[in-house]
Amino acid sequence: MHSQSSAMIYHPKYRTWWPKHDCVICGSKAIGINFGAPTCAPCKAFFRRNARRKDLLQTPCPFQEATSTNSSNKDEVTSYCSQVRYCSSCRLRRCFGMGMKEELVRTNEENERYRQLVETNRRRRKQLLQQDGSESQLAISQSVVSKSDLLHETEWMHISNIVSIYDTQCLKHYIERRLNTFNNLSQVPNDANVKINYHATTTVNKMTSFILFLSTIPTVKSLPKSDRIYLCKHNIRPLILLNAHELDQLCYSEPWQLLYDNLAAEYVCGTSLFPDLQSTRKRAEQILITDPIVTRLWLLILFFSSPLHCFVDYTLPDISANRRLAILEIQHSYTTLLWNYLVHRHGDVDAIRIFSNLNGVYLRMQRISQAVNRQIRTRDDLSSLHEAFNRAVMIESDTK
Repeated sequence: MHSQSSAMIYHPKYRTWWPKHDCVICGSKAIGINFGAPTCAPCKAFFRRNARRKDLLQTPCPFQEATSTNSSNKDEVTSYCSQVRYCSSCRLRRCFGMGMKEELVRTNEENERYRQLVETNRRRRKQLLQQDGSESQLAISQSVVSKSDLLHETEWMHISNIVSIYDTQCLKHYIERRLNTFNNLSQVPNDANVKINYHATTTVNKMTSFILFLSTIPTVKSLPKSDRIYLCKHNIRPLILLNAHELDQLCYSEPWQLLYDNLAAEYVCGTSLFPDLQSTRKRAEQILITDPIVTRLWLLILFFSSPLHCFVDYTLPDISANRRLAILEIQHSYTTLLWNYLVHRHGDVDAIRIFSNLNGVYLRMQRISQAVNRQIRTRDDLSSLHEAFNRAVMIESDTK
């Protein structure tokens, strides 16, 4: 299936956006994830200005050209030309086609509230600095935010390290293995065994990529081996869906790739459970904020939780009460970091809304995850999948 390997191309100029981080709209150097897709500064500004201009989508293309996304399939033709930097209509269509979301663009009212929030934070910070220099003032005024509500340089460094480690470990590993999976796939997964093997390969890739990220986090590395085994055995499988959501937000999938994923997932879940899984994924896309800092901190918070399994499994390892308290202290530090970031970036009201959405979506994911895992544990035809998942939940260094 070598003809389909080109589906990983975001732009004809490059084979992949990793590791050069190219803009998926025009091929220039991307500055980060903007409105749901990696783009350069000009494309970010273009989408912010024109996302709500639906009339622009109807404007005829002056180049009178349509480019095919896959030369081997004439039915899949894009509605934009190759000169997206010079045709606003095609450029906007490509923005939407690559996953940029109109709802992430702030309205004029939201911009005004944001400017007021920035100005308020500046005044508060200035008051804090003045207060630090005054020896006579002994208490902080109730109208001034405490220092704990402001992000310090060390907190920004910690956040930056987490985001960078996820990109260089989890995301890079996942993209490389994912491309190999599609290159080696010789047939559409219609046969039951092919579906099971395909689902095992793709899901284990997500699990091992996530574990690679965790194994590089200093707080995880500093834990005793028994604590790491305890957390991995109990909490990796319940986090598959949430980590898959983060990876799906970062990796563009062609329609045929989504078809393969859905065929395999439907067989594993069963026809009664699969619609709930799809509904949960769609709900997560609708209400979770597209911010890698939030999602990755949330993954760490849940990893350091008490067991996420909703059933008692006496075959899984356990640790002492004192070690559980030590792990919960680490979780508390990440929770505080996430909350401070949300308040700093979005203000109190939106921070509460975003945090509530994170909890609500994960509880729904946990319910679906437990139902899927029950299928995998109890169905005879999925025993190999259950064994593959159990082997994949360990940090490599802890298996020796």
